[in-house]
Amino acid sequence: MAILCYSLQKNWTTITANKQMEVTQKILVYPDELKFNGNFMTGTAIDIQTGQREAIMMSFKSPQMLKNIDKLTTPSIWLINGQLKPIIPRTNENQFDNLTYNHHRRICNQVQINRVEQMVRQKRGIVGWCHTLRKRISLYFETLPPPLSTYCQQLIIGSSNEDSAELMVSIKRLGLLHLFCISGMHIVLFTDLLRRLLVHLWWRKESIDLFLIIILPFYLLVGGGATSLIRATIMAELGLLHRYLNLDSLDGWALSLLIGLVIDPLLLLTLGGQLSYLLSFILQVLPESVRGFKQSLLLNLISLPSLLSYVYEVHLLSFGVSYLIIPLFSTVVFPAVLVGALSFKLFEPRAYLINAGLKCFQYILNWLSDFPGMIHFGKPPLILALLLFAASLFVISQETSLKSWKILALLYVITGGIIHFPLNGEVTFVDIGQGDSIIIREPFNRRVTMIDTGGKLNFKKPDWATSKHSQDDAQRITINYLKSKGIRQIDNICLTHHDADHIGYLTTILDNIAVKRLIVPAGMERQPALLNKVRTAEKSSPMIIPVTDNVKLSSFPLQILHPFVPGEGKNEDSLVLAGKFGGKRFLFTGDLDQENEEKVIQKYPQLKSDILKAGHHGSKTASSYLFLQTVAPKYAIISAGRFNRYRHPDEITIKNFQRLNINYLSTQQFGMIQYVYHGRNGKIKTTLRGDETSWTLPNYLHN
Repeated sequence: MAILCYSLQKNWTTITANKQMEVTQKILVYPDELKFNGNFMTGTAIDIQTGQREAIMMSFKSPQMLKNIDKLTTPSIWLINGQLKPIIPRTNENQFDNLTYNHHRRICNQVQINRVEQMVRQKRGIVGWCHTLRKRISLYFETLPPPLSTYCQQLIIGSSNEDSAELMVSIKRLGLLHLFCISGMHIVLFTDLLRRLLVHLWWRKESIDLFLIIILPFYLLVGGGATSLIRATIMAELGLLHRYLNLDSLDGWALSLLIGLVIDPLLLLTLGGQLSYLLSFILQVLPESVRGFKQSLLLNLISLPSLLSYVYEVHLLSFGVSYLIIPLFSTVVFPAVLVGALSFKLFEPRAYLINAGLKCFQYILNWLSDFPGMIHFGKPPLILALLLFAASLFVISQETSLKSWKILALLYVITGGIIHFPLNGEVTFVDIGQGDSIIIREPFNRRVTMIDTGGKLNFKKPDWATSKHSQDDAQRITINYLKSKGIRQIDNICLTHHDADHIGYLTTILDNIAVKRLIVPAGMERQPALLNKVRTAEKSSPMIIPVTDNVKLSSFPLQILHPFVPGEGKNEDSLVLAGKFGGKRFLFTGDLDQENEEKVIQKYPQLKSDILKAGHHGSKTASSYLFLQTVAPKYAIISAGRFNRYRHPDEITIKNFQRLNINYLSTQQFGMIQYVYHGRNGKIKTTLRGDETSWTLPNYLHN
């Protein structure tokens, strides 16, 4: 079976585009698979010619076009013009991997749609009918008041709406994510409800079982087809067929796993797959005597290594909250959501009463999630995660043995110590798009310093086109990376100047990580843009320290070389910082222009660097030939976004590097770039090999 799964996966992954190309093609679109956020649409479709699933995206230029497509309820075939391109893999360590995620869904290419030339309704088969039903149900749920609307979308059809992101914040913090993913509990409740209804209609047991066997695969499609739902549906089907198949519960679990692996050979490499099959297995093998709080504790314990490997943190309350919330959820919340969904048009007062109850439930979850007790554990190394999992299994098998609990506790202490007090240090250039963000982490996490946060220019859009829910790159990339390293506090954030691509994500950083000091070029501390970002942050109020080159700060690993006098925080006022890490001299110049670069080397004629952060994203306005010749770096690191409108880095800058035999690495090509060191020795590591995104690069950048 393992060989078969591997063979299926190997054969499938060969159908992949290797460059961007203009295409005109016909695609089959199911309306329930389209998601809208402002004027931007994402979803999946099937290429009519090849039969291959593709990720699609489109930006709408008019609200009418958006409305027309949003209200589609039937499958349709579109004739489109656009760009077919490969899906870019994760470009930062521990970032969400969109490529792997899409591979799980049998998708290996994406299409940016420019125009929809034609749209023809497709004849509906059984599958099309299920997608139509799901879309119609979703449109009905959108008419319900929040949060009832959100709960119905999430719990009944496995979909999400604009309010889902806010709902899921507290759910994730409390470790209750499995409650809001349609899974075994929901299938049991759903089948139990149907069974009770059919019994009242005088159906015989055999007829009810047959009806459920037929109806469950349809609900699998209507419910969204998530991993947990696939497993739950297969196990429910096997349970209904047990009299014919003569399978016990463990045989049913094993068979459902084999079927799941045929559907998705990478199933057990996902958090959803691990938790779904792992927890259902433990429920099968736990003795009848283990119930209540003890069962909840053991289930949390066995899932903890997987959770820490993907979300890096756990709330202490999650162990007790899950014990209290799960019975309430299954006996009150889920049935109430079903009643609210069914009765809204028939008896609105009851539905509004249920909605008020859901608001109270949500308030309690938010209140609990804000309690102190969040442990920023970090990501365990793979070998230690496997040891923790094995030790957790041993504890479950020897639950009364105090020694086994001590061994498990010791393993967690050792793992936490390795994460929080690493022997090595690092200088990390984050791939944050068209912006700068650098993290300097000293050995034992003694000090953590960040240079710039990255950011984007936000252009004003009309209300209909404005994103209703979004997570910026700092949240998805930088915060995620810091949490994976167990970092709870940043000692210094140096903001080189006030441009949005350098300080735009400051509020996000301050809202998620404790920050002691903000170090800015003198004069920038009075800029309204900076002050507004600090004031609007809810969780950190750092001290703002303006500096020039004659300021020396305590507990600061860098030397300040510029500015010489107070300015306004413009490019020409950029902080220039130098430091030595792992035996290498580093130089960071922000967006300093060539004229001021030359002033720096005039004042510091002995200035040298082994690794230079190329100024202004490799623009020709920085990194002059004279400056590069004087500083004589061995490596230049360029931080720039793919397909950026400024065409950074400039070809002139690259030619200067080549003429002076300076090795250059760009985040466009290599993703996150790290210098990892121990003592006076270190090496450069990159997240990408360099060929994965070569199709996005200008010809002169290939090295």
